[in-house]
Amino acid sequence: MMHAPIDDNDIFAGRAMRDIQAKWDRLTMSDLVQIKTKAQLIARLEEQYGMGHDVAAEDVEIWGSDRRS
Repeated sequence: MMHAPIDDNDIFAGRAMRDIQAKWDRLTMSDLVQIKTKAQLIARLEEQYGMGHDVAAEDVEIWGSDRRS
């Protein structure tokens, strides 16, 4: 399934950080304050959840498209 790509501004606007922590509860507040880009979010998901890069990237894209719906 193809998802419209999300950009860094979409990720970090408004309530996004709370939404990120609700979706990926292994990310700590320390993680969240350090994440500034989509690439950094994907990297932290890889580290915290042991996901491969493609899986983490797709998870972020799905989450982003769900937020816009």
